[in-house]
Amino acid sequence: MREMCSRLSAILDLTRRSDAEISRVLGYANSATLARMRRGEAFLDPERLAAFAQIAICDEAHPNLHWVLTGQGPPLTGSTRSREIEATEALIQKITSDSVLVGTKST
Repeated sequence: MREMCSRLSAILDLTRRSDAEISRVLGYANSATLARMRRGEAFLDPERLAAFAQIAICDEAHPNLHWVLTGQGPPLTGSTRSREIEATEALIQKITSDSVLVGTKST
């Protein structure tokens, strides 16, 4: 579950929105659940995960739930493959690789 939380957190970091704002979009009363998710203690329920998939990244892409859950495929989906999306995906891959490595060292 920690890897899924790490991937979801990496995408949240690129939304340019606060956790409080994202929490409201997902239907939470406050950002406590997102804080727990970032620590790897909780994950979004299916309805909120579906809402998360609708959040726009770079104004033209959305989180790829398959990647969030499995780590396979591109981190983002969209109708176009712009350089901005490709650069964002590379950044997401680096962030999640680094966080998994850090998590591995501490266990």
